[in-house]
Amino acid sequence: MNIAILHYTCWPVISGVESVMRQHACLMQKNGHLPTVLSGRGKAFSEKVPTKIIPELNELEPGVVAAQQEVFNGRVGDNYSRLIDALRSRLEPVLSKCDSIVVHNVLTMPFNLAATQVLSEFAGRGMPIVAWTHDLAAMNPDYSVPRHPIFDLIRQRQANIRYVTVSKSRAEEFRMLTGTEPDAIVPNGIDLPRVLDISPEVEELLGDAALSAVFLYPTRILERKNLVFAFEILAALRGLGTAARLLVTAAPDAHNRGPTGLLNDLKKRAAHLQVADEVVWVNEHFFVDDRQLRSLYLMADALLYTTRQEGFGLPLHEAVAFRLPIFCSNIEALRSHLPGNAVAFDLRNSPGDIAENIRTILDQDKAFLSRKQILRDYSAKRLYRERIEPFLRRQP
Repeated sequence: MNIAILHYTCWPVISGVESVMRQHACLMQKNGHLPTVLSGRGKAFSEKVPTKIIPELNELEPGVVAAQQEVFNGRVGDNYSRLIDALRSRLEPVLSKCDSIVVHNVLTMPFNLAATQVLSEFAGRGMPIVAWTHDLAAMNPDYSVPRHPIFDLIRQRQANIRYVTVSKSRAEEFRMLTGTEPDAIVPNGIDLPRVLDISPEVEELLGDAALSAVFLYPTRILERKNLVFAFEILAALRGLGTAARLLVTAAPDAHNRGPTGLLNDLKKRAAHLQVADEVVWVNEHFFVDDRQLRSLYLMADALLYTTRQEGFGLPLHEAVAFRLPIFCSNIEALRSHLPGNAVAFDLRNSPGDIAENIRTILDQDKAFLSRKQILRDYSAKRLYRERIEPFLRRQP
């Protein structure tokens, strides 16, 4: 689809609306569509997403300021008429080619009434316009909206326009204002990999991180790292109904190659325990350098460290730096510097008992639960896939 995304301003102007526009545009482009951003101020934020600056959309442009002064004074004069003509000639050649036109806030806010009027006219002529509604000035006491009839453009539902609100509270305000229901409620999403600056490789590797608890074990492939015990804990968690994945960095050991078949043996044990699909050998996907390791820590939910023998155990301190819960073996080298948030277990305990303890702790961990809820309910990718794209494809 050819999709226009329109607002007074765009990135790098900083506010929630501009951030959502950028996010939507990038997701549309990645999913095979052709988005174009139209705004009065800003600049291109991606080489793959064209940005057209149309000064007549800019509420700070002198011609727009003069037109706004006229309508706020209760009359439509020459400045307003000239702005209407300019917007028609600027916007029509672009918008007439679009399969969907997503207008952020312009149809419910009073900052450029001429733009609101022109878009309403275009909708009346059959252009597929969606009013993406973050705010409604007519319902907000922070704004003074005159009673002049021209402001009915933002007080009343405009014909042939589909309205989306970003929250239930905005939907209720829309009902109170217009006496009608919005066509959809689509909350703003969070693009966690972008927010955390996750590497593309880790982002692709993890996919939908909301579906399982993600444990990280930064380790080389050595017998003493006791990986089979970690697999047994993983299998026990699954038996308790807790979906989990284990990321094993699995760097080759440059100094002690050990048995050549150790990795193959470990894979066989994982398969025997029926967790082969849940164990991710990261080094087989990409080399784990400093940036990749940082990304893995940022995307993991906890450190699982089942080692039998260590000289020190640096990953425990790294996990603390990334505020991860720690589940580790209670061996002497670790006990001497065990972080306060670490839960140590005796390697003689059954994997089932350890898994039960881990599940209980995570079920009571508000940070873990909140993160999973956000990823489940407000993931930008999921919202786009399940709600935004189907809505835009569905014509009225």
